[in-house]
Amino acid sequence: MKTTAQRLTPSGFTLVELLAVLAIIGTLIGLLLPAVQRSRESGRKMQCANNLKQMGVALTNYEQAKKRFPPGDEQLPLGVNQIKRRHAWSSFILPFLEQSAVSDRIDYTKPWNDPASNLSKVDITIPTYVCPSGVKQFPGKQDYGGILGAYIKPNGEAIVPLTTRDEHGGILYATDHEYKLSATAASVSDGLSKTLLVAEAVDREMAGGADTLTDGDACWAAGYNCFPLNSRVINDPSVDAFRSHHVGGLNSLYGDGHISFLSDRLDVRVLIAICTRTGGETETETAN
Repeated sequence: MKTTAQRLTPSGFTLVELLAVLAIIGTLIGLLLPAVQRSRESGRKMQCANNLKQMGVALTNYEQAKKRFPPGDEQLPLGVNQIKRRHAWSSFILPFLEQSAVSDRIDYTKPWNDPASNLSKVDITIPTYVCPSGVKQFPGKQDYGGILGAYIKPNGEAIVPLTTRDEHGGILYATDHEYKLSATAASVSDGLSKTLLVAEAVDREMAGGADTLTDGDACWAAGYNCFPLNSRVINDPSVDAFRSHHVGGLNSLYGDGHISFLSDRLDVRVLIAICTRTGGETETETAN
């Protein structure tokens, strides 16, 4: 038979014990959340690299089919009035990304943003062209840009005058009425494995600014989404290119199809070397 003292003994947690348990749970959550966030970002970074891998396959298949890479920014004049069509590399490779249903609707004989023929047809989101770490969302978004070349010297001084078929040019350079033809694999004398094709340029669109669908800087259909190296560092906040939300650098695609994560501490001489196709850089200079 239980005594009165035994019957009055309380059961369960005391307030102090409850507070201690809550403190432990809070500490564990605080430790786990950063790990969960890192895991999620790791997954987004991997998906971003996979996007570039798909673009690499499409660009390679395009080059094999056409014997040339697509023009980065097609500036061939349209007829006698010299209206430039300015369709992008990322528009030309759509059939090789299993996006023929989109490209079939585009009239490539007209400018990419022709109001009657194309403008209403290029506001489709292509998942391969959107980095999952991006923040902004808008019609026709393009988070990756073709590399035009390197337009700076190692000290940061701009290269003047600019040309597209000399040692300063990249693989996906802009074609125009003078040069016309886009690059071939054989023309990349520095080697496809040492020359960039595409790199991240995430969240370029700015509300009310020049980077709108109409102007096309960040639209997959427009040749404006090509860019040159014009900063000595990656993720320069003052430059609208070579930019990502991944910690420490960005994903990039080389001419032979391999993917590399470029550190934001990469030396400017290496950056210049990998952005140009005929610069004659050595193996040491392009190591990364």
